[in-house]
Amino acid sequence: MLLQDSFKFLLFTLSLLPSTLGSSGPIVNTSTGSYIGVHDAQNNVDVFKGIRFASPPKRFTPAAPIATAPDGLQSAVAFGADCPQPPLLETGGVAIGPPLQAANQSEDCLFLNIWRPASTSIGEKLPIQVYLHGGGYFEGSGSEWNGTGLVRRSISTNKPIIFITFNYRLGVLGFIGSAQAPNSALNVGLQDQRDALRWIQDNAANFGGDGSRVTISGESAGAGGVHMHYLFPDSRKTFRAGISSSGTSQVLATVPCEWHDRPGGGYTILSNITGCGSGPASFKCLQDLPFDTFWPLALSTYQPPVGNQPPWSMTCKGPQGSFIDEYPAKKALDGDFLNLPIITGTNLNEGNLLIGASLLDLSPQPPIDEENSILSGFIAGQSIRNVSQDTITRLLGLYAHPERVSNSTLYDRAAEFFNDNGFLAPQRQFLKVASAKQDVWAYSFQQRIPGFPAFLGVFHSNDLYYLDIGSNPVPAQKLVTQMQDFYISFVNDLNPGTFWPKYAEESKIVMRLLDGNVGPIVDTLRRNQTDFLSQFEVMEEFGRFGL
Repeated sequence: MLLQDSFKFLLFTLSLLPSTLGSSGPIVNTSTGSYIGVHDAQNNVDVFKGIRFASPPKRFTPAAPIATAPDGLQSAVAFGADCPQPPLLETGGVAIGPPLQAANQSEDCLFLNIWRPASTSIGEKLPIQVYLHGGGYFEGSGSEWNGTGLVRRSISTNKPIIFITFNYRLGVLGFIGSAQAPNSALNVGLQDQRDALRWIQDNAANFGGDGSRVTISGESAGAGGVHMHYLFPDSRKTFRAGISSSGTSQVLATVPCEWHDRPGGGYTILSNITGCGSGPASFKCLQDLPFDTFWPLALSTYQPPVGNQPPWSMTCKGPQGSFIDEYPAKKALDGDFLNLPIITGTNLNEGNLLIGASLLDLSPQPPIDEENSILSGFIAGQSIRNVSQDTITRLLGLYAHPERVSNSTLYDRAAEFFNDNGFLAPQRQFLKVASAKQDVWAYSFQQRIPGFPAFLGVFHSNDLYYLDIGSNPVPAQKLVTQMQDFYISFVNDLNPGTFWPKYAEESKIVMRLLDGNVGPIVDTLRRNQTDFLSQFEVMEEFGRFGL
C-alpha cells in the first residue's frame, strides 16, 4: 500500500509539470511550496508564474498566510487566476492596459510572478522591483505585465534586478465600503498588496533577492497604492523606496466608507438587488452568496456615480483601527508619510484617455455658452460634494484657452481640468511637502506614440509603452533604454543617476522624458490652474477630505 501511494504521488507531481520541461526548469523553494518555472534562454531570464502568496481568501475577508506548504514540486509556468473584474475600458480603440494573460478569473486569485536573471542563486541578494498594476482598483492584473525586457536590460548594464508582479482583489471584492462592514473588510485590496510585500520579505533570499532592497512601483491605481503604503505603512519594513507613475493618493477621492450606504450608493444597490437587505445581516449575506449568483449582480453596480469611475474604484476612510483611518490628502499635506526616496511623475495629457470621447463626439459642437454649461456640469460631477458656483466660474476662466489636441475645445478644456485636478495639482502638492524631508525625483513624460489618435495626446499609461514591461513595442528605442536605465539605477542605488537632479521646490526642476530631448526642465505648465486647485477650500469642495 505504501509503495502504491508513493507511485500515485509521483504521478500526481509529474502531472503538474509540462511535458516540455521535464526537470530542466529553474526551481525555487518558498514558504508556500516548491515551484518549477521556465528558463528563457533567449533572454537569459528565469520566470516563475502563479506562485501563491496567501491562502484562498473568503469574500471581503483579509487573506491568511498559508500555514503548511504543499508537498512536492508545483508548476509555475502559467499565471494564476486573475481577480474578477469587468472588461478592460478603452477610449478611441485604446485599452487602459494590455490584455489579461491568465486562463480564468476567480476569487482565488492571490498569486505573484517573478522574473530574475537566469541561474540566480540563493545568497546573491539582488535588488527587487515590485510592480503594482493599475486599473482604477477595479480592473487589471499582474498577468498583464512582463518583466523580461527590464530584467534583460538590467543584466546588460551589470545592474541586475528581480521584477515581481502580483494580483490583488479589485472592485467590490477588494474595496467594498459600508458601515455594515467590519474594519477588517475595508480596503482588503490594499491589504492584499501588503500581504504580497510581506511574502516577498519572507522569501526574497530563496529566489536570490534582498528583502532590504525592495522598491515598490506602480502606475495609475498602482501608483496610488505606492502612495498608500507610504501614508499607511506596515508595522514591518517591507520596502525602501518607491516609483509612482501617473498616480497620487488623491487621484481617486477617498470617501468615507459609509458613503456607499446612502440612497443610490453602491452598497445600498448591491444589497437590494441581491435580496440581502440593508440591515446588520446584509454583510454576511453578501459574503455567503454563491459566486455565480453574486458576481453578475455585483457587476450591475459598476456604474460611474462620480468622476467617470465605478463606486468600487475608490479606497474609503474607515474608523480608527482600519487600514485607512484618515483622509490620505490630509496626511499628505501634513507630511505624515514614510521618509523614503521616491520617483514620481505624470504624463502630459493624463485626462484625455480617461474622460472618454463623449464630449469629443458631440455633433455639432456646442456654442460657447452651451459649452460652458456642459463643462460646468462636468466639473461639478468630479466631486462627491457640491462645488460652489464661484469655484466653477473661476475654473471656466482658468481653462478657457486649452492646448488644442482635438477638434473640440470642450473636450480639450475638460481633459486639461481632469488632468490637473486628478494628477498634476496633487503631484505638485506632494512634491512640495516631500522634497523638504526626503529625496524626491520628479518627471514629466511628454512622448507621443506614433499612430495613436491625435486627440489622446500623451495619454494616461502612455509611458508604460516605453518601459517594455508588457505594452506593445514602440519605435523610440533610445527613450526605452533611457527610462529603463533610470529605473534600474534607482532600484539598485536609490538614485536614477546624476543626470537627473533631485526635485527642490525652489527650482521646480523635473526630468522631461521626450525621445531625443531627455533632460531637466523647470515645471511651469499651468501653474495658475494647479495653484488654484491646491487651495485648501477648493480641495474641500472636491471631496479631498470627505463629505
